[in-house]
Amino acid sequence: MNRRQFLKNLGVSVAALSLPGCNMLSQKGLGAALNGKRPNILFIIADDQSPFDLKMYNRDSILDMPVLDELASEGMVFDGAYHMGSWSGAVCTPSRHMVMTGRSVWHIPGGGNPNAGNPEMVPAGLPENTMAAIFNRAGYATMRTCKKGNSYKAANEKFTVCHESTQRGGTDDTGSAWHAEQVLNYLSDRQANNNSDPFMIYYGFSHPHDPRNGKIDLLAKYG
Repeated sequence: MNRRQFLKNLGVSVAALSLPGCNMLSQKGLGAALNGKRPNILFIIADDQSPFDLKMYNRDSILDMPVLDELASEGMVFDGAYHMGSWSGAVCTPSRHMVMTGRSVWHIPGGGNPNAGNPEMVPAGLPENTMAAIFNRAGYATMRTCKKGNSYKAANEKFTVCHESTQRGGTDDTGSAWHAEQVLNYLSDRQANNNSDPFMIYYGFSHPHDPRNGKIDLLAKYG
């Protein structure tokens, strides 16, 4: 499956890019919702990415990302979500925990959270009410591809298909393109198996994030 087919196979696309947020639902997705048809969902998240790097938030951006621009125009983006903060200087781990649980930074598990051991603040059964678990109960096929090590492990394990990588390099094989291939392969397998269940894909980029590296051609273009 190529990227053009990938776009056509999406019902509703959600671009949660650096967690800014919007309230814009495509007519295609809205029509499906009104007709009782469960839409396909692609949830995209990146760390350390300013929303104003993206043309969907800043028309004057010099970054060329035609696929993301098309997904944003046909789906929905966030324009009013704000990161609550962290227990340290790094916000990547709590941001993913909050997304997975829908809870505040003080009500999620994590070694830096002083409330993590308080069952009234972080209940023991929390993984059963995280993103993938809820979509599974709703009859969705769930898939996740993302960085390993700064995410909520118990929530990640609820996805029926899960790919993780510790690599954050400056090549297609070691960077964000690897995660894109996992998504495309997953959709190809669904198509080959005639899987008609709606899907929810959690697609997390490995970049931008420390270490600050990039592909040679992109460094030459933007550096």
